[in-house]
Amino acid sequence: MTPRARLIGCGSFPWMGLALGVLVLWAAACAARSPIAVPADLPNRTDQGEFQLRWALVRESATVRAVGLMESHRIVPWATLALFGVDRNGRVVSRGQSDVQAGFGGSRLPFEVALRPTGREERFELVVIHAHQGKPGD
Repeated sequence: MTPRARLIGCGSFPWMGLALGVLVLWAAACAARSPIAVPADLPNRTDQGEFQLRWALVRESATVRAVGLMESHRIVPWATLALFGVDRNGRVVSRGQSDVQAGFGGSRLPFEVALRPTGREERFELVVIHAHQGKPGD
C-alpha cells in the first residue's frame, strides 16, 4: 500500500466499515423505538414503598399490557417490572416483564409491560421485582 493510501485511510482500517455499519443499525433501532403512549386515565395503583406505579390495563386480542408511569423520590438507574395474570385460586397463570431504564428520581417515567394471556386470568398484578437504587456505579 502506498504512503498516500495509508494517509487517506484506504485499506488501513478494515474494521471502520464494520463499525460504521453497526453504528447505522444502532441508530436505526433507536429511531424505530416508538415512545410509550401512556393513557390519560390511569385507574390502577401499585405502591411498593419507594416506588409508586399508576397504570392502566390494556386488553388486546393476543396480549394484555400494563401501561403507565413509575415514580420514585430516589435516583433509580433501572428497575424491572412484572405483570402477573392470576387465576381465581391465586395461582400465576401468565407473566410478562420489562425493564424501565434511564434513571429517574423525583420524576415520572413511562413503562409498558406485556403478557400473553392464557384465558384463565381473574385479575392482573403489577409489581417491581428488582431495582437498582443510587447513582450509577454505586
